[in-house]
Amino acid sequence: MSRKSHHQPLFRRPRALLPLLALLLLALALFAIADNAYNRGITYTPAPSRIAWADVPRLGVNAYNIQYEAEPIKVTRTLEMARDLGAQYVRIQMPWEDLEISAKGDFFDHKNNKDAWAKYDFIVAEANRLGLELIARLDRPPPWARATANATPEFQEGLTRDGNSTGPPDKVADYADFVGAVVGRYRGKLRFFQIWNEPNLKNEWNWRTPAPSEFVELLRAGYSAAKQANPAAVILFPSLSPTDGRDKKAPMTELEYLDQVYALGGKAYFDIMSAQAYGLGQPPDEHRYIRPRPLPDRPLDTRVDVSRIVLVREVMERNGDSDKAIWISEFGYNSAPEQKPDADPQTWPSQRVLWGQPVSEQVKGDYLVGQLKRARAEWPWVGVMNVWLLRWGGPDPAPSDPTPYFALVKQDFTPLPAYQKLKAFMANGPIAGVGTHDWSNPAVVARGTNEWAVRFEGTSFGLLDLRGPIEIALDNQPSRAVNPRIERRVLPIAEGLADGEHVAVVHSANGPPSAFLIGRAAPLPWLWVLVPVLLISALVLLGALLGGRIEN
Repeated sequence: MSRKSHHQPLFRRPRALLPLLALLLLALALFAIADNAYNRGITYTPAPSRIAWADVPRLGVNAYNIQYEAEPIKVTRTLEMARDLGAQYVRIQMPWEDLEISAKGDFFDHKNNKDAWAKYDFIVAEANRLGLELIARLDRPPPWARATANATPEFQEGLTRDGNSTGPPDKVADYADFVGAVVGRYRGKLRFFQIWNEPNLKNEWNWRTPAPSEFVELLRAGYSAAKQANPAAVILFPSLSPTDGRDKKAPMTELEYLDQVYALGGKAYFDIMSAQAYGLGQPPDEHRYIRPRPLPDRPLDTRVDVSRIVLVREVMERNGDSDKAIWISEFGYNSAPEQKPDADPQTWPSQRVLWGQPVSEQVKGDYLVGQLKRARAEWPWVGVMNVWLLRWGGPDPAPSDPTPYFALVKQDFTPLPAYQKLKAFMANGPIAGVGTHDWSNPAVVARGTNEWAVRFEGTSFGLLDLRGPIEIALDNQPSRAVNPRIERRVLPIAEGLADGEHVAVVHSANGPPSAFLIGRAAPLPWLWVLVPVLLISALVLLGALLGGRIEN
């Protein structure tokens, strides 16, 4: 006599399938995290459109407090060390409170009985003489311009927490007049101006809640005044401080702040986006964008270290602003030592890790070079990258201030290992990375009449908008004739190259193409398509089985 089995097939037991469902969901989540880390923000195949102000010399430096040097020779030496490093850009501050000091229209330093413009005239003249481009940051109103804001209880209380606090003026028109005066004075000598700095922080906004609407008004006024004074002036958006929205000084993330700026029409009032890209102790090839946090409302959160700039770029793209470059206003690594005899032993352990875990001087140099290489390989939308900082200028820092340990050069002008590593990297010359590049890119070098050499890194090379037949030679191979097809803007020249350095020599009697394109092969491209398809298909099938069983 046979007995009927009580064992049911697995698909008829819903509870038995739940662990499989959980496993598939976990696998999909882990795959999404891996895809985020390996592919997010990386350009492999560029669109055939150029990005304004991206095809520029890459390296710049911050000349911190250069305006407070008592001896002109130190200004000159600082700028000479920037030039010798291979930097082409020097970012400086032109504090409003240090120029229009005592009253509106009064550009005289009554305390020291001299013209307030004089030291800035000297900095600009020396930079011009040495072939350096300055980027001037315009912020910090004088007391007369923010008397009302200064008297508020919230600002006075904020000063007890941060004695260097500042904020917008009482009248936006006063700031516009100041910007116009600076831009007009240096017309033909200085092109790049950053309007304000970190307006998403309370201590930069009179200790009031940062308001994108108020900032857009300030940005519009500064932009309009600058363009009126010099239509050729180039305006940089102020770099926002990367924040997670939980800092009392920054109640919203910089990404939310930037999104609101775009919603309010701020896109029209700057030519170049500016952003910070501090490593915070992380290596430059750190690609993780999210981190687990023990917070019930935010178990997963975005990271604020070296890759944060990619998230800024995504905000730009969502708001239709992908044709602008991002210039990195500040990037760097701190090398504060564990022990500092003249620092306060109670506060130094926490002060030295303000910007993440410090690194050695040797590692600092390696990481700075690594970040430049990463931008070249992955981010065609990045233009100038300004190291924070070249050298601490002006009065000596407070003993417990770790900021000087960002420097490439000691106060006595002794180069540190990071300076030497960057100098060696820059001495190798410019190399174009992934992207669509204008023919004016520094990696293009003219070789006599109608011939150019292009140094690049990538696995493919193409030309855009040829003007007629050309001859091209790649990596010292024999040259070959190429006749462009009129119906195709982009002409592929080489694909499947080794992902390393190459040189293409182009000869054209009709002049150069308008641009060239560099691509990189994505690693295992099939994997990032196949795996999610399989996982989602398995989830759909499992859902159908569970649904059918529950109905029965």
